[in-house]
Formats: sequence, structure tokens, C-alpha cells
Amino acid sequence: MIIRYGCVKLRAIEEKDFDLLFYLINAPEIENSIVGWNFPVSIRAQKQWMEDFKNSLSSIKFMIELINSNTIGMVMLDNIDWKNRTAEFGCKMNAIPKERIKGDMYDAVRGMLKYAFDELGMECIYGRILEENILSRKLCKKAGFLEEGILRKRIYKSGRFHNLISISILKEDFNKKELLFKIGH
Repeated sequence: MIIRYGCVKLRAIEEKDFDLLFYLINAPEIENSIVGWNFPVSIRAQKQWMEDFKNSLSSIKFMIELINSNTIGMVMLDNIDWKNRTAEFGCKMNAIPKERIKGDMYDAVRGMLKYAFDELGMECIYGRILEENILSRKLCKKAGFLEEGILRKRIYKSGRFHNLISISILKEDFNKKELLFKIGH
């Protein structure tokens, strides 16, 4: 399945994405701006992961490809709970500014939300963002997520503990924002 939304196409992970995915998993600047942590990943281990990777009922990942054919990152739904109709949203992005299109990450987030709500029947999509990650917080707020609270000192990175911001968006809130967008254009 390919999801088109605005200036992006969300598509399956392909062999051609190896270099970008290898960078996203190993880059310290990305690791230090996201929730969670990784061990260093070797080329061999990354190749094995790509050979073994497949989307599942608990985790779905899409590459973010722009209409100019540049691939800039990945969006995902993890911890999918089919009974309670919830899933955890995440994304990783790396692109040279001249390769990007204005609004590309907004379109990627909204495209993934549209898929989650309209195709998978989810009721709530939630996530967690490092408090210091202002760009991600602004993006998610613009996309319709609400900041629900602060989880104090939950993530240890760079020698200290960091707060997390808990976010979520409900299907009804997403649909209202989509309607407003359509009316405005």
C-alpha cells in the first residue's frame, strides 16, 4: 500500500533505503533527539534487519518519499492495540534542507494519521517527545496532537535525565482538523 498525502508518498521499506536507515539508527544527533535508545548497529546487522523486516500487526513502518523523489525519513505506528484501537506514533527524519519541500513532515504525519484512523480504525494515536525537542513538539501540535502532560526524568541521554512530553490525538480531533483544512482550501 502506498499512502499519498500532500507532497509525500508513504511507502514500504526497500533495499534502496539501506543507507538512510543505517544513518538514522546510528547518527548521534538523531539518537539524542528521540525517545528510546539503540546499540551501535553494524552494516552486517542492518543488512540482516532489512532482510528479515516485515510489517506486522503490532508495528507498521513507512518510508517518507517526497514528490521530488527524495526520501527523507520514516514514520511508524508501534504498540498497536487492536482491542483498544490505539497505537504509538514515531518518526525519524534526516534530510538536507535543499532536498526538502515546505510542509513535508507535516504531510507525512497527517498522512500516517489518516491511514491509522481511516484504514486501520484506530481511535487514539499517542506518542512521547523529549521536552527539549522543540521542532517535534511544534510539528505534532500543528498536526493536531495535544500535549497531555510531562513525564518527569524518564529518559537518560547524554549523562542526564530528560522529561518526556506525552501527546495524543483522537480520531474525532483529526477529522475536525481535516474538515477545517478542506474548507480553508
